[in-house]
Amino acid sequence: MEVAARWFVYSDPLKIATNLRPYDTVGVPMLSLGGELQPLRWTGVPVLADVGITGAYTFAPSLTSSVTEGRDIQTSWDRGDVGLRVPIRLGRGARAPVVAPRVGYGWLDFSFQETGPLAAEIPTAGYRLVRVGLDGRIRLAGPIALVAAFEYLEPLSGGAVYERFRDATIGGIDVDLGVAFAFAKGAELSLSFGYTRFFSTFVPVPGDAYVAGGALDQFGGVKLGIDYAP
Repeated sequence: MEVAARWFVYSDPLKIATNLRPYDTVGVPMLSLGGELQPLRWTGVPVLADVGITGAYTFAPSLTSSVTEGRDIQTSWDRGDVGLRVPIRLGRGARAPVVAPRVGYGWLDFSFQETGPLAAEIPTAGYRLVRVGLDGRIRLAGPIALVAAFEYLEPLSGGAVYERFRDATIGGIDVDLGVAFAFAKGAELSLSFGYTRFFSTFVPVPGDAYVAGGALDQFGGVKLGIDYAP
């Protein structure tokens, strides 16, 4: 389970523009399901046996947006990813730190329904991206461990909000930090904070319908989860 937020704002917007709307929402409940398969576990070869194929999907069951003194707009928010993860143990024993390079493909969609004339102004996004990064785990004391992850995001596309601008360039990062508590054999409770940041630049010219120097699209969330490995 996650309680999430989104903040979208333009940088250096045209002062007189009325078609560049910022957007923010805070406290959105989201549900997430994910897993990891280790198809080479049978080999018993160090490192190779721990190679994992990962996948996750997160969505907001119910979300409504609105404009100032305007009607409500049904809103959809979901994200997911698939990837390859290679854990490497930095030492011997169960308490040794673990780092894991990972690479994968992900998506994040944030869209609005029945927007009418607002459709050309609100920040509908549809990110399709390559993810490259590293995650790690360090045992702190007893059953408690510190977990962290960082990924660079290379968007292949960004959706409708970026299609309005000339020569849009998009980059991104994703960061997670939290603690995990092993409360039973194979079972673990985790509490973490996640932050995703997309930054972009535009190259407008006189006469363009939309004029801004770029945009900043940020997503954050506090996550509470249970992991189980049979």
